[in-house]
Amino acid sequence: MVDDARSCDSTIDEPETEPTTDRWIADAKVLDAALPSDVQETLGQLLGTEPVETLGDWVAEVRRHTGDESIAIDDLCHASIETGHLGEMDGKTYHFRCFYDAVILSALAETPVDIRTESPDGAVIEARAVGTTELTVIPETAVFSFGVRDPTEPVSNEGPSPVDVYAAVCPYVRAFPRLEAYERWVRTVPAATVALPLAGATNVAAKLVE
Repeated sequence: MVDDARSCDSTIDEPETEPTTDRWIADAKVLDAALPSDVQETLGQLLGTEPVETLGDWVAEVRRHTGDESIAIDDLCHASIETGHLGEMDGKTYHFRCFYDAVILSALAETPVDIRTESPDGAVIEARAVGTTELTVIPETAVFSFGVRDPTEPVSNEGPSPVDVYAAVCPYVRAFPRLEAYERWVRTVPAATVALPLAGATNVAAKLVE
């Protein structure tokens, strides 16, 4: 479905503070933790619904828009050029517009995937995903962001297309070597975002493929 790199393109400006607690979800149950209010509202605008309170609710709405079917490898936001976000599986390299798609790739294939991604400031983060059960990262302090920009057009009665969702969300799902790097970046982007620990963060991928 979303295998054309151009359909996932979205241009944004890429750019030691105390963590902003309302932008940080440290709870192990990240699917159930309340998102910041602006993230809730903007996700709801994108989907044409009431505010989306949690990541679990977001995944449920995405699944509802796809007929409650699991996504497939072809649905991931593949890139035809090198992007700095890649996954290696069984000797094959996949380039993605969104690094988290490499985590989802492992969940879909139930095969270990070695992940390499670059933060907006160029720092390299490496990880190894094993199905839906394990994600180890270097450095261990790495975090990732989840965010969404304000919709530029009204949502149709059928809801947003996969391309609409990727364009609004993909540029704001990024990895960072530590929370402070996310805190610097978040002040430079036109989107509502939140940060989560990267180590072990297979929760969302597991829900998308179940």
